[in-house]
Amino acid sequence: MKSAWYYVKLGVLMVVLFSETFLLTTIINIFVSRGDFFNINIPFSLQVVGLMTAIILTFALTVGAWDVWYFNILTPLAIAAGIMVPLLSANTTYALIAAGVAFIIMAAESFRSYKIKALLIKFDSLLVLRFAVKGILLVFSILAGLIIILDASNVKEIDFGKLIAEVAEKPIKSTVNSQLQQTIERQTIYSGYSAEEVQKLLDEYGIETGTGTELITNDLDIKSMIQTQVNDLIAPYKELVRPLIAVLVFGLFQLYATVSYAIYSLLVGLFIAAAKKTGLLKTVTTTVEKQDLQF
Repeated sequence: MKSAWYYVKLGVLMVVLFSETFLLTTIINIFVSRGDFFNINIPFSLQVVGLMTAIILTFALTVGAWDVWYFNILTPLAIAAGIMVPLLSANTTYALIAAGVAFIIMAAESFRSYKIKALLIKFDSLLVLRFAVKGILLVFSILAGLIIILDASNVKEIDFGKLIAEVAEKPIKSTVNSQLQQTIERQTIYSGYSAEEVQKLLDEYGIETGTGTELITNDLDIKSMIQTQVNDLIAPYKELVRPLIAVLVFGLFQLYATVSYAIYSLLVGLFIAAAKKTGLLKTVTTTVEKQDLQF
């Protein structure tokens, strides 16, 4: 029979896990709905990494409940609920699908960690929690991509032509200016005209020496030309754009997960040691029989 204090501690951890997951899911949902996938800022990255790290460190404290079978259901259920609730307002079906996928992955990985803990003579946090923690981080990477694929109405249309045009406009203008300048210089050398005659010819067209090429390219709307050409080029493949973005966002969140796991690896030992000092966790010694195979 477990004490009341045991259930209080477990209940608090479940509430904290739910709250942290709720906040991270909300941030991911807002990020996806904005559709600005190619402008990742540092504050957003820090928020995601910080919350991912907080969730898996909180999860590490649940080892105090790993002596009971319902651990493999209760903890994944708290995290899955934290994923589902923020998504309910957008689409109930998608929220249930996302929560269901998350629960299955986390329950399976938690059970793997649970079995490893039962096999070890001495608890090793990094070894025991490895599968469960990586399963949780994987869930949030999948979640970001899944929201993009499932909820098309929640992702605004991305103008790839505009994005590419903004990057390519200056280099193309610079190249065109350089080519025009070289052409004018060659015409000056090989045409037989004197410098005064060339300048007079340029003046007739309203082109000033040294700045003529820039004026010509400024009159050309190169950005709009690039934007139109790129959008026309990718128009037949628009159905493939959303899955591609989902894969790219999944990769981005896997990068965040890698950073979070690295931070977790450095802190989890200290975190559990602090939990022991405060009485949240306690060391229990039991006698077991070991089975082995020999000739």
